Amino acid sequence: MLTRPFLIIALSIFTATMGLGMVLPLLPVYAKSFGASGATIGLTMSAFAIPQLVVSPFAGKLADRFGRKPFLLLGAFAYFASAIGWWTADTLAVVILFRGLSGIGSALIFSNAQAYVGDLAPAGSEGRYMGAFGVADFMGFGLGPLIAGVIRDRAGISTVFLAMAALYAVVFTLILTVLPSRPPRAHGAAPARLTAPWGTIARHQTMQALIFFRICFALATGVSMAFLAVHLEERVGATATMVGLVFATQQMAGGLSQPLLGRLADRFQRRWLVFIGAVTMAAGFSTVAWSDSFAVILAGMVLGPGLAASLANVSAQAAQIDTGRDLGMATVASLGSAAFAFGFLIGAIGGGRLVDLASVQVSFLVGAAVMVLGGTFFVVRGPRGDMPTMVREPAEQIAAG
Repeated sequence: MLTRPFLIIALSIFTATMGLGMVLPLLPVYAKSFGASGATIGLTMSAFAIPQLVVSPFAGKLADRFGRKPFLLLGAFAYFASAIGWWTADTLAVVILFRGLSGIGSALIFSNAQAYVGDLAPAGSEGRYMGAFGVADFMGFGLGPLIAGVIRDRAGISTVFLAMAALYAVVFTLILTVLPSRPPRAHGAAPARLTAPWGTIARHQTMQALIFFRICFALATGVSMAFLAVHLEERVGATATMVGLVFATQQMAGGLSQPLLGRLADRFQRRWLVFIGAVTMAAGFSTVAWSDSFAVILAGMVLGPGLAASLANVSAQAAQIDTGRDLGMATVASLGSAAFAFGFLIGAIGGGRLVDLASVQVSFLVGAAVMVLGGTFFVVRGPRGDMPTMVREPAEQIAAG
C-alpha cells in the first residue's frame, strides 16, 4: 500500500489540508474585523461553495478522460492565489472573492486526490486505503488551525496567509515534479469504467445515498462549525491558540483513528457504520449547545466531528470507491465534492441567519438533527449486503498469483 504514488499524493494532501485548516478558524474572525454580521460571516465561509458546486462535476468527468495530475496542479495554484489574495485584501468583498477562488481549488484538488487513491486500492481493501489516506487528510487539517492560532497570536493574521501560500507552493511543486501522471492499476481490481452517462449516475442507488449524506454532512458542518471560533472566543473566552487547539485535537483524533476505522469499513456493513458515525457526531455537536465549558466542548468535538466523523467518512468513501469503479472514479468523487459544496452553502448561510435570529447554540442543534437525517437516509438507500471481507480473499489471491 505504501507505494511511491500513494505516499506522494498523501504528502501533498497533508500539506494542502494543513493550509486549508489554517483558514477555517481564522476567516470568521477576519470577516468580523471588517464588520461582518452573522449572515455575512456565513456568506464569507460559504463563498467557496458556488464555484465548487459548478466546477466539480465537469472537472471529474474531464479528469476521468484526461488524467488527474493537470487538475491537481490547477487546484494547488488556485489555493496559492487565494492565500495571496487574503494577504493583500483590504475589504470584505475581496476576502469573499478569494474565498470563491479557493472553491475552485477544492473542486479540483481533493476529489481528484480521492480518485487517485481509489485507482490504487484493490477490491476489498477500499477502507484500508481510504483510512491510510485519511490520516494525511485529517492530520494536516488538524495541525493547520493550531499552527494558525500560534502564528496569529505572535505575528498577526497577515503572516498566517503568507504561511498558507508557502504551503501551497510546496504542494504544487510536489505534484509537478514527483507525482506520476497516471496511477498504476491496483492488483485484483477490474479496470474502472471511464465514465458513465449522467442518467445512469442519477439512478444509481448507492450514488443517491452518497450524495445525500455528503449534503447533510456539509450542511451540518456549515450551520455549526463556521461559528465555533466566534462562539469560543466571545462566549467561552478562548484565545486564538485555544481555538486552534479545539480544531486541531478534533482533527488529529479523527486522523489517528483512520487506519483502524478503515479496516472496520472493510469488515462490516458500511451503511451501518455511516449511521453510527452520524448519530455520534450529532451527540458531539450537541455539547456546544448545552455547555459553556471549554473542556466539555473540547471533549464533544473530539468525539463527534473527530472520531465519529472519521468513522462515517471512511465508510462512505470506501463505498464511493466501489461506486467509482462502475461510474467513473473522479466523476463520483467530484459529485461528492459538489454535494459538499451545496450542503455547506445552505448550511453556512442558514447558520448565519440562525445565529442572527437565535444563537450559535441553536445552529449546533440544527446541525445535530441534520446529521441524524443523513445517517438514516444512508441506511435506507446505501449499499445492502455489502460485506467487504467477502471480496478480499479473491483479490488477495489474484495479487499473489
